[in-house]
Amino acid sequence: MRCNRRQLLQALGLGTASLALPRVAFAGERPKRLIVLSHGHGVVHDRWRTSFGNPDDREWQHDLLGTDPSEWSDALRPLYDYRDRLTICDGLSLATGELDVPGYRHEKGWIQAWTGGWAYFTGSALFSEMPSLDQLVARQIARPDRLPSLELTIDEGRPIVHAGRAQQLPMEGDPAKVWERLFGLSTSDDPTLTAQGSVLDFAHREYESLIGKISSVEQARLGDHFDLVRQLEKRIAGLRTASCEAPARPTTASAYDAQFTTMAELITAAFACDLTRVVSLSLGDLPGDAFGYPGSDVHDGFAHSLYSSERSAIAMTDYVAHHAKQVAQLVAMLEAVPDGDGSLMDHTLIVWGTELGDGWHGFERYGAVMLGGGWAWQTGRQLHWPYGTTPIEMLVPGGYRDAGLPHQHLLVSAANAMGLAVDHVGLAEVQGQRGDRVRLTGGLPGL
Repeated sequence: MRCNRRQLLQALGLGTASLALPRVAFAGERPKRLIVLSHGHGVVHDRWRTSFGNPDDREWQHDLLGTDPSEWSDALRPLYDYRDRLTICDGLSLATGELDVPGYRHEKGWIQAWTGGWAYFTGSALFSEMPSLDQLVARQIARPDRLPSLELTIDEGRPIVHAGRAQQLPMEGDPAKVWERLFGLSTSDDPTLTAQGSVLDFAHREYESLIGKISSVEQARLGDHFDLVRQLEKRIAGLRTASCEAPARPTTASAYDAQFTTMAELITAAFACDLTRVVSLSLGDLPGDAFGYPGSDVHDGFAHSLYSSERSAIAMTDYVAHHAKQVAQLVAMLEAVPDGDGSLMDHTLIVWGTELGDGWHGFERYGAVMLGGGWAWQTGRQLHWPYGTTPIEMLVPGGYRDAGLPHQHLLVSAANAMGLAVDHVGLAEVQGQRGDRVRLTGGLPGL
């Protein structure tokens, strides 16, 4: 039996949530929503996945609904109560990361994981060549009078949001500033907000009077500028007139789990009020005391030594399990808000991945799960694809071996579920080290 929201928070030791969730404030067909959720240092694959007695060398699917919690891995067991919404994707690789610029494995990982494309090297730093999944979806489903997307982080997570080449978007980690962005305009009593008309109307008339006096290039540039500012004006007006009861303004929390709780409630409130339909949440490194290792540093203390230290492997499994508890908390909050004939979660897809295959900086085995998306595929399954089937050589302890299914297929499936009619996200084809051509088009096989 699923626990209710208050019980879940208490079970996690997080106390009572600080925000009261608003009711859904719009009618009609319920929009689809996307959450991209990313954490650092990958997973300990053998402790993340469960074979359920199936072979590793063949493709298979396993029904999660009839399983027992004792069969589940320690890392994913916190999601057991939500197994009917879950799709576990076992057999993926960040294969193209191995073909990207040398070095920079963390940076290549967090870029490739969510864009599916190459990194762009400026000479001193890496950015992305292509937009990330969240931004592609936002362009498709955003309301013109609302925020196209919301970029959030806990404790300075990796920069995973990209609008295009060298266009890395900033992420906000202060819940009070997130609240201000979402609800500040609609709750303000500043008379200038309600008294002012369109500040662009006068300027646009002036522009029209100048059209015949400026070059066609200048006309195009000025026209593009007016279009962009007009879009911003629509968003400001839409947020100012949003008819939704705003939750209480949060205070800035210092503890990691408290920050996550507040951000999760703000995400839920933003979806309930239809203030945005796309959210990215990048999780910074958990402090050791948050997951049972007081005084420890996850990066230098455990992540790099997971193959040489049993304690490190166990610690990194506990690390991912704690994030799984947080994901369960977010799902519980979305389930608690009615939305049409279901809940917010019934119309939300959460894609949870990471920046690396593992803390050793490997790309060969990539752990990703999806929650929701039942309108696009059957949920409640683990899908497995055998490793070693993609002719791209992946660095592993002691040498190299061929990759698993490139993760771009996961991005395509998520994009398709959100209404994008695309057959690739990021790269469409690459060449492996031995000259093999590898197609990256299409969604996950069997999904």
